[in-house]
Amino acid sequence: MPNYLDVEVSLDQVIPRIWRRFLLRDRATFLDLHQAIQDACGWERSHLFAFRDAKGAVIAGMPDDFGFGSPDPDAGKVRAGEYLKRNWSVAYEYDFGDSWEHTVELKEVVTEAEKFTRRILDGARAFPPEDCGGVPGYEDVVPVASGGEAAYHDTADLRAWCAGWDPDFFDLAAVGRQFDH
Repeated sequence: MPNYLDVEVSLDQVIPRIWRRFLLRDRATFLDLHQAIQDACGWERSHLFAFRDAKGAVIAGMPDDFGFGSPDPDAGKVRAGEYLKRNWSVAYEYDFGDSWEHTVELKEVVTEAEKFTRRILDGARAFPPEDCGGVPGYEDVVPVASGGEAAYHDTADLRAWCAGWDPDFFDLAAVGRQFDH
């Protein structure tokens, strides 16, 4: 019977808390974990990412050398399960411009009779829209999406830009249809 990582991902520096919990095969790489986070959170896989240890050192990320020092360890070759079983948590940064920082925690390792690659378990609230400007931009877009006014941007422009996005909405069944394999 296969083992699965029971993982919870939460967005840092945002209140109320935004999070997702899912199962992922224990042999998964950090690239598999990155893709699971992207799909569970509704991110678009359109920016750079890195996984970091408690001291801030990169454990895994994009393998390409962009000329800014040595390349990060290839996320497709580093096993997330092995790391999480030893350390129980890892930091995940997505979109180095907006700098979305997440905490990824291993809750437990579970054995399931059924074989699958990943399965969403739970979550709360909508993750921010892509390219909204990080935490400050998110804090401006939330009241606009809820019918209020923007503090720092043109409200009409922001309302048109985030039309249809609801900061409190999370549909587990809909995410599951896209996420579960």
